[in-house]
Amino acid sequence: MRKIILAATALLTGLLAVAQNTTADNKNVQYHFFTNNIPSDWNYPLIGFVNNVNGNHASVQIGIVNSTSGYFGGLQAGFINSVGGNVTGIQTGFINSIGGNVKGIQSGFINSDNSDFSGIQSGFINSVGKSFYGIQYGFINSSSQVTGIQSGFINSAERITGLQHGFINTAKKLRGLQLGFINSVDRIEKGLPIGFLSFVKHGGYKAIEVSYNNINPINIAFKTGIREFYTYPVLAYDWRLTTDRLSFGYGIGSNLDISNRLFINPEMEWLHQVSLDFNHYSTLRCNLGIDISDNFEIVAGPSLVWQFKIDADDFHQNYTEWNPAIVSVNEIKIGWNAAVRYKF
Repeated sequence: MRKIILAATALLTGLLAVAQNTTADNKNVQYHFFTNNIPSDWNYPLIGFVNNVNGNHASVQIGIVNSTSGYFGGLQAGFINSVGGNVTGIQTGFINSIGGNVKGIQSGFINSDNSDFSGIQSGFINSVGKSFYGIQYGFINSSSQVTGIQSGFINSAERITGLQHGFINTAKKLRGLQLGFINSVDRIEKGLPIGFLSFVKHGGYKAIEVSYNNINPINIAFKTGIREFYTYPVLAYDWRLTTDRLSFGYGIGSNLDISNRLFINPEMEWLHQVSLDFNHYSTLRCNLGIDISDNFEIVAGPSLVWQFKIDADDFHQNYTEWNPAIVSVNEIKIGWNAAVRYKF
């Protein structure tokens, strides 16, 4: 047994010596479990704590820290991964950084590419310095130009061609669809922002509206988006009531031009009374509008209102199953409304 151990030790020592001194192009090679340091185009798998390539590498790198100064093709997996040149393949880890163009997948907590990217970038923070083609998915996504899908909590792009989906979406130029809670775009080339609030700097629609209807005498709304599709929060007040005078809600609408000054203005609005009762109004409007100046327009028309109310004593009880008897009001009314808007 002792002779076998001595022979195995001698053999292992010899192999390490050969690995440390074998060269691909008469350069020093360190190739063992803890630290691997190889020259360019020495395309053997690197598995160790620290893997370093002084040049190009087309194979597999698995370790805590992986670094390649030139081109990389294959799989690079570790805690920290870095490639100075182009990448074709997969880079996965906690922090991933690439200096050149990418064709493949980059997956980790923080992903960064300084050039063009084609493929999938998925992580908590994703950043591409130039053009991105594919799917960018994470909490924070940033790219100069995006062709494809950008999906996350916060998305930012100089130009988006495709879908930008998240809680906050920002783009200087939009050609496609923005879908989120808050959308911001400088200019729409061709497309539509859809969200709770959408702000378009050039060519957008922003207006403050004061209106009257048969449900609430005073209504103030802020309408923003584009003329073809806008959204708005609204506050309503009814001085005729002794209590529960205030209501709040949200609506969507569109201005469909008939001529240079006339337009049809359909709207849907959902209004909830501030009350211990559950008192809700859903309203469908079909207005006719006229532009009286660059900053002012007037709209008026009929409306269809559905009121659904449950009194407080019944609403706050714990019911094990739905009981229609607790509904105090459930009816559809026909009404009308008129409004003045200031556009800015």
